[in-house]
Amino acid sequence: MSTSLRTRVVAVGVATTIVALLVTFFIVGSLGSKNNTKSQLIEDAAIARVLANNVGSPPSAANLRSFHQLLIAEKQHVTVHSASGTFSLGVPIEKDVTSTRASVPIDGGTLTVTSAVDTSLDPPIEFVYVALAVLLVVLASVGIADRTLSRETRERVDQAVLAAERVSLGDFTVRVGGGGPEPIARLGRAFDTMASRLESFDRDQREFLADLAHEVATPIQAISGFAQAVIDGTVAKDVAQSMIESQTSRLSELLDELTQLRNIDTPYGAEREDIDIEEICRSLYQEFTTTAQESGVVLDYQCEHMSLRTDRRLVETVMRNFLTNAFRYTPSGESVSIRGEKVHDHVVLSVTDTGPGIAPEHQQRIFDRFYRTEEARDRISGGTGLGLTIARSAAFSLGGHIELDSAIGRGSTFRLVVPIAHNAPTAEVTTDVSKSDDPRIAL
Repeated sequence: MSTSLRTRVVAVGVATTIVALLVTFFIVGSLGSKNNTKSQLIEDAAIARVLANNVGSPPSAANLRSFHQLLIAEKQHVTVHSASGTFSLGVPIEKDVTSTRASVPIDGGTLTVTSAVDTSLDPPIEFVYVALAVLLVVLASVGIADRTLSRETRERVDQAVLAAERVSLGDFTVRVGGGGPEPIARLGRAFDTMASRLESFDRDQREFLADLAHEVATPIQAISGFAQAVIDGTVAKDVAQSMIESQTSRLSELLDELTQLRNIDTPYGAEREDIDIEEICRSLYQEFTTTAQESGVVLDYQCEHMSLRTDRRLVETVMRNFLTNAFRYTPSGESVSIRGEKVHDHVVLSVTDTGPGIAPEHQQRIFDRFYRTEEARDRISGGTGLGLTIARSAAFSLGGHIELDSAIGRGSTFRLVVPIAHNAPTAEVTTDVSKSDDPRIAL
């Protein structure tokens, strides 16, 4: 709210309060004055009756002499009219003064009591002055507090605006903090959370681009080097051809996996359908049988017949990456197994190998983009380092998660865990196994 608008609002509030106070005072004062007049009239009537009982017969001023000081103290005037004459006692009442009058009959005449009435408002006008003074002090205090709060709020908002401008220019390290009034403090905390996430996204993007540049540069440099060597005649054409084809294939594989990753990360309408898990396992077994024979690895599968409504493409994407990873690191003579089963209210698809296993320090990081163990980096078949990243993204899109159970020397098991009743992605990706009734379910 601007200063001028706030000033107008406060002025209107003060004026309204003063008017309301004055109107209330005059209404209450008028009612109080009327009540005073009524009370005085009742009092006059009561005194008139007392004096009538004591005036005597015939009426005599001497009989009322004992009441003279009381009448003076009460500022009342008594007039007695009788056959023997007229007399009066007490304080004379001026003709232009508002008064009350009560008369009672006596022997041979009447006795009248007259009292001056205070027609001023009740409570008095001074009460208004006191109330207005208190009101002005309160309003001044509220105004000072409002200005202080407004200044602090304005400073905090200005800080948030400057911070937002810096974020818009790419500085994601700026923070606002949670000080100030509670609504502004909540805004500051929300802004800092947003800035932290943007900083994390920016850092991840920079790391991804750096890794991607490295992954692309390596095969390009190799292709360029062998091409130049062929031109110089330092390397035989058949040797260069083999290496160039290998590096070209690596680039093609990288491009394909980047395309997969982009498609999975981009929101799309899920193509959910009822699929037979046993049929998926059998299809994958048939697809990788040739790879197993060429690698000298024994491949088998075992799966229950069960139906799951999900995205078949994403399920196959996860399992293919599991299998590709298993064959890449499983030596000849070892085995790879495909399993599919229902555990509680989840479908669990797994790939187990009897390869060298994964060290604990690598198990959390192998799902990061382009991350590979040192052993994998030394192997020509080490891959692009995107396969498990693609699998993780696909698992999340399915509303499930990935579990990893591995140890050096005893192989690895990768599991895709998907809830049977599922409508939208809600689960987080995990590589830990929680302590549940069944260690294969980690939610």
